Amino acid sequence: MPIRNLDVKKAKALKIGGKFGVSLFRFILIAGISFVILFPLASKLLASFMTVEDIYDMSVQYIPKHFTLENYALAWNFLDMPSLIPSTLFYPFITSLVTMASATVVAYGFARYEFKGKGFLFILVVLGMVIPPDLVLLPLYMNFRYFDFFGILKLITGSSLNLLDTPFPFIILGITCTGLKNGLYIFMMRQYFRGLPKELEEAAFVDGASTFKAFIKIFIPSATQIMMTVFLFSFVWQWVDDLYTSTFIQNVPFLSTEMSRLVATGTVSAGISNMTQFGLMRNAGIVFFIAPLLILYIVCQKYFTESIERSGIVG
Repeated sequence: MPIRNLDVKKAKALKIGGKFGVSLFRFILIAGISFVILFPLASKLLASFMTVEDIYDMSVQYIPKHFTLENYALAWNFLDMPSLIPSTLFYPFITSLVTMASATVVAYGFARYEFKGKGFLFILVVLGMVIPPDLVLLPLYMNFRYFDFFGILKLITGSSLNLLDTPFPFIILGITCTGLKNGLYIFMMRQYFRGLPKELEEAAFVDGASTFKAFIKIFIPSATQIMMTVFLFSFVWQWVDDLYTSTFIQNVPFLSTEMSRLVATGTVSAGISNMTQFGLMRNAGIVFFIAPLLILYIVCQKYFTESIERSGIVG
């Protein structure tokens, strides 16, 4: 009996030690990933409050000795933020709204209905997730520069439409679900709709609801969280995009394109003679660029976690 009790205690100790080891490994892994992600952001944020004297002070590593907001004032003036804010907010918002609506309809059709060619069409959606946008950039540019409906406009008016420098290229890409990362949004919402019980539809049909009414009254309210997640994902992608915006919109300033100019420009064009001062101003500009996205994620974190878990993507 004493030997048996000793074996039981030893087994319990091993079990506890194994759980502790797994928890410790998980903690180290999460801490390491968090450090890799957060360290560049934290270093840029702290450096944006430094002065030139702090950069040349060997005793200063991360925490500035001479706290200043001068770098933010320089970045605000150089980027001309008052002129950037309206267009930078309007284009991502309207594009994300259209993208969310179209992706919801398309994903609902893939998830709840059977039709000929469904598998092939969904393969095209998946392929759209992996094809680099650079490959289709030139055809898209030509289509929007000389936009026409199968030659009908040119036949009637004698010329095509030039949709460049207007919101219509982004709206059309959103409606047709061919914009940035639209395949991912369709996939996410399809997984969510597939997880909803079919009894919801059957109960709605028994009550006399049509297919459209069941979609609007039952499935749209239940998919609010995943729709919000798709909207936020799309907004973030449009916010940081400088490929489509610089190609389709050339006469309207965007924060993403101006940030690319800030990163690529030199001190002479920036009106700053000190290279170190220019680097500090660039850090402040980066904080301006990512701060709205961080605030957006903090406010909507609940929607991210709950909707992605219910969509069945993880695990």
